[in-house]
Amino acid sequence: MENESRTANIRLLEKVAAEFTQIEDSLVYAHLASDLTGQIVKLDPQVIKVDGSVFLLLAKGKMHINFNFEEYDAVAPAAISFPHGTMIRLSSDDFSEVDAYLLGYTHTFLQEVNISFSAVSGEALLGRRNPVMELKEREASQLLRYFSLIRSSITDQFNIQLTKHIVSSLTSAMFYQMMLLLYKQIDTTANDQNMGPRRSSYVHDFLKLVHLYYTRERSVNFYASQLFISPKYLSLLVKEATGRSAARWIDHFVITEAKNLLKYSGKNIQQVAYALNFSNQSSFGKYFKHLTGMSPTDFQKS
Repeated sequence: MENESRTANIRLLEKVAAEFTQIEDSLVYAHLASDLTGQIVKLDPQVIKVDGSVFLLLAKGKMHINFNFEEYDAVAPAAISFPHGTMIRLSSDDFSEVDAYLLGYTHTFLQEVNISFSAVSGEALLGRRNPVMELKEREASQLLRYFSLIRSSITDQFNIQLTKHIVSSLTSAMFYQMMLLLYKQIDTTANDQNMGPRRSSYVHDFLKLVHLYYTRERSVNFYASQLFISPKYLSLLVKEATGRSAARWIDHFVITEAKNLLKYSGKNIQQVAYALNFSNQSSFGKYFKHLTGMSPTDFQKS
């Protein structure tokens, strides 16, 4: 049913887009231009479940975003990201003013994109419930160049496999660019208006520490001791600020890096286990399967 729903969403997008192209079932590019007001309105009442991930660059106008049943406004220029499994509805008071670019990736394609998680600080991920990232005009122009390069790549389908590699590399570069823009926007006070300065500092310091030590330390007790607070208090603060427990943040870092190493490092499973400070391959395998539902061997072959 999910595949049928995704196909229906793609067909609808193709009808309303000023420009539309895709590469097999891996990636869709669409330009939602302001001269298609009558067609775009068809999107307004529809709630769509994202199968894969969607990135929207709003170049002009204003849109209302219903994201997992919470309302957000996006005013151009802005970048909007919708992760796999989220429920979204897009609307606008005046679609004639809207000019937007969309990239829709399948979950399978994104799993093949080589992103080094060690380059991504957890601080930038803190509390990002809002899918909308405000941009400056210069920043929007930077991202638009990536969209343009990806569009031109997928329209040239002389060699599909090479095209997929090109698009994968461009997507990886675009992700790093978006993370860089996000780093620049981080403001501890703004991100944590409902927490005191010291409580907020604990959460940010915890994520920085996890980023430094996750390949060696997976215990909440270790990070709490570094911050001179109790594990229970640390877990409470992190859960309150991010909606995710301290233990889950640690697991998130470890598993994402494990996937990266299994896919792209050339290391075998035992070497990956030792790189992440597991005592042996068996304990790593149990940990990985518990959190992902599949063995490291199956993941490496997928």
